[in-house]
Amino acid sequence: MKTETNSSLPRISTDKLEKILYKVTKPSRYIGKEPGSINKDWDSAQLRAALAFPDLYEVGISNLGLRILYNKVNNYRERNFLADRVYAPETDFRDELKAAGLPLYGLESRMPLKEFDLIAFSLQYELSYPTILSMLEQGGIPCKNSERTDGDPVIIAGGPGSYNPEPVSEFIDAFIIGDGESVIIEIMETIRKSRENKYSRMEILEKLSQLRGIYVPVFYEVPNSYSKPAPVKKNIPEKIDKRIDEVDHTDYPVNFPVPYSSAVHDRAVIEIRRGCGRMCRFCQPCFVNFPVRERSPENVIRLVDEAIQNTGYEEYSLLSLSSNDYGNIENLVKILNEKHASNGTSISLPSQRADKFSIELAELVQAVRKSTITIAPEAGTQRLRNVINKNLTEQQILDAVTSVYASGWHSIKLYFMIGLPTETYPDLEGIYELLKTVKSAANKLKAEKGIKKNLNITCTVSIFVPKPFTPFQWLGQENHDVLYEKIRYLKDKTRSLKGVKLNFHDIFLCRLEAVFSRGDRALNRLVEAAHKKGSYLDAWREHFNKQLWIEAAKETGINLEEYAQRIYLEKDELPWGMINVGVRKDWLLSEFCNAMESKISVPCEEACSNCGVCPEFNTKPSLKSVKK
Repeated sequence: MKTETNSSLPRISTDKLEKILYKVTKPSRYIGKEPGSINKDWDSAQLRAALAFPDLYEVGISNLGLRILYNKVNNYRERNFLADRVYAPETDFRDELKAAGLPLYGLESRMPLKEFDLIAFSLQYELSYPTILSMLEQGGIPCKNSERTDGDPVIIAGGPGSYNPEPVSEFIDAFIIGDGESVIIEIMETIRKSRENKYSRMEILEKLSQLRGIYVPVFYEVPNSYSKPAPVKKNIPEKIDKRIDEVDHTDYPVNFPVPYSSAVHDRAVIEIRRGCGRMCRFCQPCFVNFPVRERSPENVIRLVDEAIQNTGYEEYSLLSLSSNDYGNIENLVKILNEKHASNGTSISLPSQRADKFSIELAELVQAVRKSTITIAPEAGTQRLRNVINKNLTEQQILDAVTSVYASGWHSIKLYFMIGLPTETYPDLEGIYELLKTVKSAANKLKAEKGIKKNLNITCTVSIFVPKPFTPFQWLGQENHDVLYEKIRYLKDKTRSLKGVKLNFHDIFLCRLEAVFSRGDRALNRLVEAAHKKGSYLDAWREHFNKQLWIEAAKETGINLEEYAQRIYLEKDELPWGMINVGVRKDWLLSEFCNAMESKISVPCEEACSNCGVCPEFNTKPSLKSVKK
């Protein structure tokens, strides 16, 4: 809509681009035109969107959300809308573009980002925020929404980070709350009509604010750190209701860009279930994705068939937060194996829950390629597992691990978390005792059954980060020094366990996650300062610079420890308080009280927990799988 003739297009020329591509690593990241990509004509498009992923190509190309939106926009039948893609370039390509005076561009169109009508970022990880600013800057777009003009693109964002949008509210024009595929077309139609009527930028944003599930921060003010954003105009909604999509439909990407080089998750992905009824109290994806919605087995089978045929992938994943809870999952996997295993096409699933662990399922999944089994106990004692509502017993964990070992697996991954609410050193001792018990049972099994190889256990130990819309949203993260001592304690305690390896998440990175996950608008200046100092691609160890963040925090007067450990009181208005995911505040408080008393709650699929989502949004769980 911005450009009318081919002669005026500022498209990146092939000659200039090729000169740069010869100088950088993995040039295939930047050329587009992959099998499965959609290359629409720029001139004939009625509106143009760039789907932006603030991480490297090999991460973003695998992202399911981006695939869904790419498919949704480009295949919209009522309008000729164009969706292009852009990923954060590696530093070598970024620097070469800058040296050549070239802007960051859309892969298919080769058009600078500033020429698009809409740019949609995916907020998957808090530490990607400075990278977003860098991508805008590289694309010729002002970083701050207050500095953009009527001719600049509208910048929107969605994904997990949108459930507390305040830390980047000065850079993003509008946030999608909930399922983006249910509102992206409405957003584009609103912008198209507004452009046709020559509305100003602020008028466009006001129109967007009227859509359900859209938060436009410029129309909200925040009196202080302990206040939720409040609308400044009468026609601006006081609360933002999340969007809920029905996942069991045919509008799903089965033909999507397949990279020329490898990707982090190099496979087709079929989402079989959205949401989880387990209600682990630390898990934000559980609570913000209520109610649970499933895809029917018939649709799953059809989509797998089409995805494999269209992409040529030799691996596909059945995506779900809790795959064991999908009814009769073993039978579904058996049918899929009968259709595809003979061709060497393998299947993968997320980690299995120990209380529903199935050797039959594990063997079905490993029929083509055998990999490591993953189980997540999360905590070492029953008391602490009750606090987080994990609903696992030590015997269930032990049974799952020994059955895996007896069936021929010699390596297993276990996930634990430290710094959980109410955690004590006896709980850390419990991790050691659990591992010792597992190893002892495996050694006994080895002797009894004549198993030749020892059981090797790799433990990933993460650090608790409190998240919005969970029962722990009012609590802060533990002090840095306390966490350091706990890690040292666990390392010393488990050093004597042969065949057990512990990998710990970085404390400072987790500290920053905690700062941004529950922070307020003041953090915008921290993001900007970190960006100006060179923060970029911080998810990658080789790019992360701890000192840079320390200096940025000092310059902006942001106390990282204070933000991470901040405790909100029941009466406090939370920075994300204007967002309505349907879960009642009093219900979350009751779950918090249950946690403090080590009381478990029954999964909502076994009995309604009265969280409030279904009556609030006039909906209900949609369980399409066949139950045993």
